[in-house]
Amino acid sequence: MTLIIKEIDNKIRQEHSVIVPTMGSLHDGHKSLIEFAKKTNKKVIVSIFVNEKQFNDQNDFKNYPRNEQKDLEILSDLEVDYVFLPENDYIYPFNEFENITSGIVGSTYEGHFRPGHFDGVLTVVKRLFDLVNPDVAVFGKKDAQQLFLIKNMIQNYKMNIEIIEAPTVRSSSGLALSSRNNLLDDNSLEIASSINKILKLVSENIKSGKEILQSLNIGIQEFENNNHIELEYLDIVNSQNFSNDIQSSSNLLLIFAGYINGLRLIDNLEILL
Repeated sequence: MTLIIKEIDNKIRQEHSVIVPTMGSLHDGHKSLIEFAKKTNKKVIVSIFVNEKQFNDQNDFKNYPRNEQKDLEILSDLEVDYVFLPENDYIYPFNEFENITSGIVGSTYEGHFRPGHFDGVLTVVKRLFDLVNPDVAVFGKKDAQQLFLIKNMIQNYKMNIEIIEAPTVRSSSGLALSSRNNLLDDNSLEIASSINKILKLVSENIKSGKEILQSLNIGIQEFENNNHIELEYLDIVNSQNFSNDIQSSSNLLLIFAGYINGLRLIDNLEILL
């Protein structure tokens, strides 16, 4: 039986648990995270909290898709142990929580275009960890920079929490699943399917021996030739440290952000050489 809770009591804190933090509007990608959580054989806690601190755009926060009733039905069907639906004042009691700074990496790429975003992400994740006291947390690889920073925070704070990195779930067209996809019409979804195709083109060029920066520029040109996608960035980083020191690494990450009809989408693709 799935229990809906607004606060975390000592009984839950003392249980061996795995947390799946979400902002709701659940889709198959979230379901995949939950299936990974259930495999741990620990109590599964799914949190739903739309965290205003990670939105640098108030309109984006207000328009973020919300469907609590449908989310609760999904989570009940998945038989999670707890659905954690905290109020804002419980997550952020006055002067009783730590604002986390995401540092240099947190100010690049997503952090550059969304100032303060990762400070907000790390702050809420740290609060959830402090409240729930989980043994394990599950995050998706789709939000690659977020995942990197959360792992760094765990290391810096010496938290005894295992992170499960769940692969990106994609639609049949290759589009990475996202709650924001619910705001795309059919035509925009068709346009968005080209994102993964261009990422794959860059990856294939690199793996075939073409020079990395040349391959990257081919991808940038493909996006610029697509009048329906407004490219924000396309770059390749060292997946071990999220830096541009790519010559010394065989684990590369191709990262993308752009707009389709005013809606911002992100994606990435691992390139193992």
